[in-house]
Amino acid sequence: MLVLTRKPGEKIIVGNTSEVEVVSVERGVVKLAFTVSDPVTLMPGNVQIDVGPSLDGTDPRPITVTRKVDDSVLIGLDVEHQVEVLIVSVKGEAVRVGVNAPRDVQVHRQEVFELIQRENIAAAQARQLDTTQIRKLLNERTTAKPNDALPADTVPLDPEDTEQS
Repeated sequence: MLVLTRKPGEKIIVGNTSEVEVVSVERGVVKLAFTVSDPVTLMPGNVQIDVGPSLDGTDPRPITVTRKVDDSVLIGLDVEHQVEVLIVSVKGEAVRVGVNAPRDVQVHRQEVFELIQRENIAAAQARQLDTTQIRKLLNERTTAKPNDALPADTVPLDPEDTEQS
């Protein structure tokens, strides 16, 4: 189980389709908002909440629930792919949230997730290279003599001094 400390307004990204936000903390009771595409189940109590589209029919609506220490929320119905979000502890405004997810589901703090997304976008963007510069560099390399690229203080090898093995 991965345990992350979150404060009100901070989020946890679970996979590519779910996010969990700590909305508020009051007297040991944590209000969480889940934006998910799968049904959630509140534990204890085994209360299932189905997710519907937002009013404009696009993204799912956030589900807001309150939880205490040792209470959890299960995301998804398939036991093998279910993600458990557990309130581990509450200390002031800081909430330790445990996330138990299958190995193939990535779990990140929102700020880390956004950094990864930016880095992936930057890496995916191809740089435009000047083909004339590449040709010029390749041409210089192929027309250079073997010892032309040596630094000034380097003594070139005399082919007759090298041993043949």
